[in-house]
Amino acid sequence: MDRALDMLRRRSIDGFEIYVDQTAHFNVESKDGRVDALEVAHSWGMALRILNHQRTGFSYTTAHRFSPFLGDDFRGGLERMIEDAIASAEATSSDPCYDFAPVLKGSPAWLPIFDETLEKVSEEEKIRKARSLEEAARSVDPDKIRKVRKASYQDVLSQRTLINSEGFEFSYALTFASVSVTAVAEESGESEVGWDFDASHFHGNLDIQKVGREAGRKALDRLGGRKIATGVYPVVLRNNVASDFLSLLAHAFLAEQVQKGKSPLRGRKGERFFSPFLSIMDDGLLPTGVAASPVDGEGMPSQKTSLVVKGEVSGFLYDRYWANRENASPSEGRVESTGNSRRPGIKSPPGLGISNLFIEPGTRSFSNLLGDLQRGVAVSQVMGLHTVDPISGDFSLGCSGDWIEGGRRVYPVKSIALAGNIFELFRKVVEVGEDLRFFGKVGSPSLLIQDLVFSGI
Repeated sequence: MDRALDMLRRRSIDGFEIYVDQTAHFNVESKDGRVDALEVAHSWGMALRILNHQRTGFSYTTAHRFSPFLGDDFRGGLERMIEDAIASAEATSSDPCYDFAPVLKGSPAWLPIFDETLEKVSEEEKIRKARSLEEAARSVDPDKIRKVRKASYQDVLSQRTLINSEGFEFSYALTFASVSVTAVAEESGESEVGWDFDASHFHGNLDIQKVGREAGRKALDRLGGRKIATGVYPVVLRNNVASDFLSLLAHAFLAEQVQKGKSPLRGRKGERFFSPFLSIMDDGLLPTGVAASPVDGEGMPSQKTSLVVKGEVSGFLYDRYWANRENASPSEGRVESTGNSRRPGIKSPPGLGISNLFIEPGTRSFSNLLGDLQRGVAVSQVMGLHTVDPISGDFSLGCSGDWIEGGRRVYPVKSIALAGNIFELFRKVVEVGEDLRFFGKVGSPSLLIQDLVFSGI
């Protein structure tokens, strides 16, 4: 980084930003009690953004290990990276809304996202975790669970550093570990799968036995599935399905989509657009969230942003560029970055995105939500989310779950479809569960929905 800084300061450019990510990755999969796949990788990458005459350019360089960058080849690689960034800026249009983050006014929030013990965990212990995961899934019913697919353990240790020409400089480390497994249950020629996972910044927090047993139970519960009659039924969306729908709604809260007129929420701030039972937050400081970080992808402090409060649209998500764009023609007062610049990797410049997006949990247990269904469906899986238009919000998706009568599960259902509109769905929320769970960067508790249209027999 010192070499890159020295080279950049000798160039006639208006500003620059250097981002470095050094990562160690481990992944192992167990099959039939043996190691089926094992990957150990160490990578190093540097990304560069430059600003010149209100034009921005981007370039990057990577390597599998840090040590080769100590020689003359590294200096040549840095020179090429800088030349490429300058050349790409010359090919772009001038835009006064681009800038870089200022020096931090104070220390960012400290977050418990680094596991100091992870580097001391042996590969043998990690392999044992994957094997234990497979054994736990089979143990639910050894006669019916004949196969276990992808019983895997993985972890990542990353050190990230960001420096820019405004005087900003910050570095932090994070770790992340996860396990996941897919169990296959078979009976009378029928085969069904069940999947579960756990993830944490601390490897010791992973509940291997629970994940394995849950995957096995889910597979068994799907056996004997039937269709239901076409109709309109009240619905409980399990937390994983509610998270799927929330991930589709996420796009509507991005300032980029709002300003481009691609969000139905444009002009609706302060309006009750959703169910009064619904509150939605984006929290880059949530310690348990996969996207937790003290600063965002361009160096702005992470924060918690309220997007919906009891059904009322209360805010949107900004990075520096889209905040500057809105401030260039202010209509409702000045806005600031909400710390939502995200980096998908070293090979792409930062862009606007969610951090940890979630629906605030209520007080009702999942069994309480089911108790409100006299005749309805508890949806546990949806298929085809990629087909949904996030702008119109209309959807028609395959799904599976359980038929509920009198608040009790009667039998599993499959080969059915549900249809509706995302925005209308979130207006029809009548109860919110307490079982908040994250699936990647998006989390939700289970939700009781007034009704949805199902296509079956």
